[in-house]
Amino acid sequence: MSPTKASTIQAPNPIFLELDETTWNLFLDRAESWMGNVLMLQRKFREQAEATADTVHEPHIKTYLSSIAETAKEHERKVDGLYGVIGREPSSARKLGGTLMSKGSEALAELEGFMGGAVGAWKDIRMLLIANLDSMGAFAVAEQLGLALGMPNIVDITFPIVHEKSTQHLLLQEYMLDMASVSILYKASI
Repeated sequence: MSPTKASTIQAPNPIFLELDETTWNLFLDRAESWMGNVLMLQRKFREQAEATADTVHEPHIKTYLSSIAETAKEHERKVDGLYGVIGREPSSARKLGGTLMSKGSEALAELEGFMGGAVGAWKDIRMLLIANLDSMGAFAVAEQLGLALGMPNIVDITFPIVHEKSTQHLLLQEYMLDMASVSILYKASI
């Protein structure tokens, strides 16, 4: 077969074998549980981004962190769309769980900073980096669920978010590394 002919062949539509209504609903229940994780981890990230932006003094980093916090609000709102695609409603308990996780992460950052000799907002940026990775991974898993369930609308929501969070992750990592020595050696806040 020539390359020209091969490019015109269409892939078959997805086929679910032996998938009854009970199984389909079970899959949607499981996807809903994961969407709860996405909501919880994104809320945790958003709250940490807001809190971290408030603690930073350096104007460029503060502006960037505020921008991340605003973007995080939009990403959190888009989780409702994920629920909508599967015909479910977001759980308020998961939102509360995200808030509790955020507070727990703040306490952990304080302990790690104290034990490692870091001061100021550096430790908050480090924890924000980890929270972003968790949230990005949760969205990426939701994307894979969308592909597995044959629901491209899930992918349409998650793919741009994962891409944006990947870019943010690199910049957060750069800020964390740039400020580490100032925080640890000079005991100065950023």
